[in-house]
Amino acid sequence: MSTQGRIRALHSLERRIEDEVRAEAERQARRVPWLTLLEYRKRHIEWEAFTLWVHAIEEAEHRAPEWLCRMVEVNCPGIKHSKGIKLWKRSDTWKQKTIFAKPNREGWMRGVSFFAVRDLEYSWNWAYWGYCEHQWSVRRPASYPSLEEWKSAADNCPDEVLDSSGLREERKELVKAARRVGSEQLKRAVGTYLEIEAFAYWLRPILDAHLPLPGKVRDEIRSRYPSLKVCDEWNRDQMWDRLKNSHFQEAQAERWFDAVVYTAELHPRRTKVIDYFSLYWSGHWPKRKPASYPSFESWRREAESYMPDGCDLESASPAPS
Repeated sequence: MSTQGRIRALHSLERRIEDEVRAEAERQARRVPWLTLLEYRKRHIEWEAFTLWVHAIEEAEHRAPEWLCRMVEVNCPGIKHSKGIKLWKRSDTWKQKTIFAKPNREGWMRGVSFFAVRDLEYSWNWAYWGYCEHQWSVRRPASYPSLEEWKSAADNCPDEVLDSSGLREERKELVKAARRVGSEQLKRAVGTYLEIEAFAYWLRPILDAHLPLPGKVRDEIRSRYPSLKVCDEWNRDQMWDRLKNSHFQEAQAERWFDAVVYTAELHPRRTKVIDYFSLYWSGHWPKRKPASYPSFESWRREAESYMPDGCDLESASPAPS
């Protein structure tokens, strides 16, 4: 086999393994309320930043300074001292047994970690950690930043740090876009995207069946999106595109819309809505009595609390595009 052939085979194997891991992570995530899953993913990102900070200092010093040991002991009460095991490894083990004891015990830790490490905030923390390890190995600083100072520096590091990291090119561009817009504005945009997408799923059975919109549904569309022209001839793709284009003009013009989509697609709230539609609602909606169609808020509450049990999870359909 040629060198190029071996490279293609390796990439194919990597993609297959990642697909298998993702499928298992999604299977585990479906068993957990989305708010719980989201909270644990946030904790994972926060604790990983702590571990990276300890790791960078310990590697630069070739040991764990006393002040760093005290800091770890404060943040990780009851951590065990093991001779020959690095401090950052001990803190990593401690968090798995304490902070993440519940998902590890109940068998849904991969549903936390797989998506957490793909979060854009995790990516820029990781890139900044690599930068610090390289810089500090060349020249140790006179003093080290506190954890909060380190995290702030990671948030505000120049694009050159990302460019020199081992992140994939597409991930680098997404991280840069997210940093340009800022976490709060990105969070609001993601929330809007999730609501619009859920709204599209709520309407999808009627639109797919080419039925007239019931009066209550028509009124709710007008109430939520008054600038959207209501039309019985819509198909779901047209409505989805119109809603996206009307709410994300700035993001598209300033080239950070891809970061919105990427972040939204990782969100556990979205997974619940798609599962509910694909595994339940598309086969149970009131086809004979569309006038009794539930309100969007009622439908969304049901969707977001949905727990599939004994369903064919492979049948979950992709989001509107």
